[in-house]
Amino acid sequence: MKSTTLGTLGIMCCRRAGSPPFSDEGYCRKLSVLGKKYGIRVIVFRPSDASRDRTFVHGFIYGEGGWRQSRFPFPDIVYDRCLFHTGREFKLAASLLSDSRAAKDWTLWSRALPGKWQVYRILKKDPGLLPYLPPTEIYRGKQSLLEALESYGGEAFLKPKGGSQGKNALYVRVDRESGTWTAKGRDSQNRPVEKIFRSEAAAVRWVTEFTENRTYIIQPFLHLQGRNGRSFDTRVLMQKNEKGLWMRTGTAVREGASGSITSNLHGGGKALPVLPYLSGQFGADQAKRLTSVISQLSEKIPPILESHFGRLGELGIDFGIDTKGNVWLLEVNSKPGRTSIRQAGDPDSAVLASENPLRYARYLLLRQLRRVN
Repeated sequence: MKSTTLGTLGIMCCRRAGSPPFSDEGYCRKLSVLGKKYGIRVIVFRPSDASRDRTFVHGFIYGEGGWRQSRFPFPDIVYDRCLFHTGREFKLAASLLSDSRAAKDWTLWSRALPGKWQVYRILKKDPGLLPYLPPTEIYRGKQSLLEALESYGGEAFLKPKGGSQGKNALYVRVDRESGTWTAKGRDSQNRPVEKIFRSEAAAVRWVTEFTENRTYIIQPFLHLQGRNGRSFDTRVLMQKNEKGLWMRTGTAVREGASGSITSNLHGGGKALPVLPYLSGQFGADQAKRLTSVISQLSEKIPPILESHFGRLGELGIDFGIDTKGNVWLLEVNSKPGRTSIRQAGDPDSAVLASENPLRYARYLLLRQLRRVN
C-alpha cells in the first residue's frame, strides 16, 4: 500500500492531566504509527481544541518518539473516542458532532449510541432478540426498587443509563427472613463498595444517595458466575472493514476479580479465549452451541442499531451466560476498548482490532474522493 496521503483522521479524545494532555494515548499513538500504512495522517484533538467555524484544530501529532502540538486544518474524518468527565467538555463535543450532519468538508467516522434505555427499546422490537434481553425498566426511586425486588426474587441490578466500565453499577438483595439488605457494586472511581443494612429504610436511603443525579435502569440480577464463583461475560468486537462492511473482529471472555459483581477489566478482571473457557464451564458441545448463538446475535445487532441511530463504525457487544446456560445481551457500546481482544491471545484479531478503524477511515476517504461507491 503506497504512502500517499489520502487525508486526515482526527481522533477526538477527552482532556486529562499529564503529558500528553489527552486520554487514550496508547491507542492514539498506535493509530498514528499505523496511519502511514493506509495513507492517513492522524491528528489527536480535544473538543476545546476545535475552532468554532470548524476550519482548524490545535491538535497533536505523533512523530520522532513524541507528541507535538500545532495548528492543523480541520480533519477530513473525526473519530470520536471521548468518554466524558466534565459537562463543559460534553457540551463542546455535542456541538461539534451535531455540526457533522450539515458538514460538507468533513465526515464523522461513526455516530455514538445513546444510553442503555434507548438502545434496549430499539432492540426489544425485534422478535429474534427479545428472548435474549433481560427485563429492563427505568429506575424511579424507592417504589421501582421495591417492585423489582418483589418481581425478581429479592435481587435487582441497577446500571447507570450512560455508564461504562462497571462504574456506579449496584446489586441489591433483600433477605426476607432476616430482614437484612445487601448492596454491592462499584463507585465512580471503580472502587468496590459493599454495605449491609438491618432495615428497609436505611437501605433505601443509602441506595437513593448512591444513585442521586444519575439516571439508572433496573433489571433482574443475572447469575453470571463460572464454576470458580467469579463473574464473567463475553465481549464481541464488531467493526467495519475496508469495504465498509461489518465483520466480527474478535471475541473474548472477561472474568472478573474475586468477589466482584462485574467482569470489566477496569475492575481488576482478565481476558481469556472464549471456546476453552466455555468448554470448561459447560462442556464442549454446549460451548459450541453458545458461541454459535452469540455469533448470530452479534451479526444481527449492528444493522438494527444503525438503521435507527445512524452510521456506526464499531460496537463492543457484551453477552452474559447464566448458570443454566441461558444467553443474555447485557450491553452494546459504540466506543469499545480493545484490551480484552488483545489479551485473549489471538494475534490476528488483536491486529485487526487496531487496524480496522484505519481501514474503514480509508474507505470513507476514498468515498469522499468518489473512488468507491
